[in-house]
Amino acid sequence: MLSVLRKRPILIKEPYPHFIIEDCLPDDMYDQLEREWPTEQLLATEPFDDGICYRLKSDEMLKQGVVTDLWKEFAEYHTSPAFYKEVKNIFGDLMPDVKDIEHTLSPRGWDKGGDHIGSDCQTVMHKPVDFSSRTPHIDNPREIYAGLLYMPYANDKSSGGEFQIHKATSDITEVNKNGGRAVGDKAGDVLKSVPYKRNTFVMFCNNSTSTVHSVSARKDAKLHRRSVNIIAEYNRASRRSMFHVKELRK
Repeated sequence: MLSVLRKRPILIKEPYPHFIIEDCLPDDMYDQLEREWPTEQLLATEPFDDGICYRLKSDEMLKQGVVTDLWKEFAEYHTSPAFYKEVKNIFGDLMPDVKDIEHTLSPRGWDKGGDHIGSDCQTVMHKPVDFSSRTPHIDNPREIYAGLLYMPYANDKSSGGEFQIHKATSDITEVNKNGGRAVGDKAGDVLKSVPYKRNTFVMFCNNSTSTVHSVSARKDAKLHRRSVNIIAEYNRASRRSMFHVKELRK
């Protein structure tokens, strides 16, 4: 089974809805995806985040011949209405009800005109830097859910690079959009860290400004940090979002 959700996870609701699945993919499938990791294609893209992050998005991965057949199939499933329904079955009423999901969701960049939810499955590589690539922040209010699958190199001896879940100290009413929606001193304590470990998947429902998260600083990084991002979000034309926050462009 291609889905990262083949194992039914335990939903944790505090400080915001999330779950963690270890060994989420069968070993043989994970091993093949690892062998076929699209390094060359990723490093040929224009880097983000001040030149440290490469992303190969689904609008490219779904084209014929860009990645291997298994990676194409993986991206296709994790941007599909079937996967959205799997996620909905876990988060339940915390996620919005969407009528006729087959005609309202499609991979970002491949919308069929009437769709108002875009999905994405991105392979990602961060350069080996000994600092945090993402300090405490919240995601785009239009985002419905976000998942992260870790795929570290087998010989990666670095530490850090963990997904961190924070408990915000107060309501977040405004963020600096140009600054990555960082929340500064409202981030609060780290309640949980998800290790940067092989075949580990973490996902959260982006249902409020409480969804503060970060990535811990790496130490002794010699190799790129590899991961897969899986998301769904309302498109701009829908004029919908999961919560309200004032986004400033400072």
